[in-house]
Amino acid sequence: MRANLHQKTRKEKTGTDKLKAAGLILFACFLCLSCLTFAASCPLPEGSDPVVVCVGAGLSTRDVADLLADAGVIRSSLLFRVLARVSRADGRMQVGEYKFEPGIFVWDALRSLVEGRVIYYMLTVREGLSVEQIAELIEERGFGSRDRFLEEAHNSSLLPEFVSPSDCSGARYVLEGYLFPDTYSITRGMSEKDLAVMMVSRFSQVFSEELQNKARAMNLTPHQVATLASIVEKEACTQEERPIIAAVYLNRLKIGMILQADPTVLYALGKTHGNVLWKDLEVDSPYNTYKYAGLPPGPISNFGKACLDGVLNPDDIDYLYFVAKNDGTGTHAFARTLAEHDRNRLTYQGN
Repeated sequence: MRANLHQKTRKEKTGTDKLKAAGLILFACFLCLSCLTFAASCPLPEGSDPVVVCVGAGLSTRDVADLLADAGVIRSSLLFRVLARVSRADGRMQVGEYKFEPGIFVWDALRSLVEGRVIYYMLTVREGLSVEQIAELIEERGFGSRDRFLEEAHNSSLLPEFVSPSDCSGARYVLEGYLFPDTYSITRGMSEKDLAVMMVSRFSQVFSEELQNKARAMNLTPHQVATLASIVEKEACTQEERPIIAAVYLNRLKIGMILQADPTVLYALGKTHGNVLWKDLEVDSPYNTYKYAGLPPGPISNFGKACLDGVLNPDDIDYLYFVAKNDGTGTHAFARTLAEHDRNRLTYQGN
């Protein structure tokens, strides 16, 4: 009887010890889970404003973790790095500007970065802007450096695949004319090269294979078409006149007549607008089409689809001259002969 009683007491004690051990394990698990939840939580106070963080190109996982920790988005950069390693997110986080709300967890932040839930901005590049004007626009909007963008504008490797770099060798900027005017969705953190590639890619889409075939049928290279379209962009103010002005220049090229395009002189002088004076016509530049025959070395502006279509579908006319009417309509008077042109100049410009 006494042995049975001792045996029963030992069993009860063993059962109690097991319950205590299980309780300690559960408590330890709860404590670890609480600590992990705390470490994974956002340190921002409830009700505080969202935090915007810009993740630039070339940052390592450690760099991103430290960036988020410094901004108060995550508590532990170590936990972020461990989670990134476990989930194989290293090298998959996308550049850009992100908005993080208070109350998120570290895995939420990591998922946003991997999925690229960036803040997008609209950048509108208007027709007729030069490379330098686009570079200034990018810097003014805070999307990049003017000087770095202009460096990329010299990069012939960014040209559309159907444009020969040798054709652009004498151009002031290789990418002049190939940065297609459009409204782009961009994010901060994109490099100047990324922006240039985006605009050139859009140009390649617009200058389709069908249009390339059309250019070949006219015995024009894509670079020649782009150059002429850029001049038409600066000359024509109305849709109706684009194919007419394109035809005037094409007619001049066919007979070996100099183009005498005022916008090319302004480009040679480093100007984007204004009147051309007699003294300006003496500037010694391959872009001065009063001084040098044929097309200039490259485009003088970045043109829209309408001017491209105007060059590839010129009106069937035999005009060789035109002059601005200066009547507020932006239209021109066209002429077949120099005598007729002189009369138009006298009528509309008084000289």
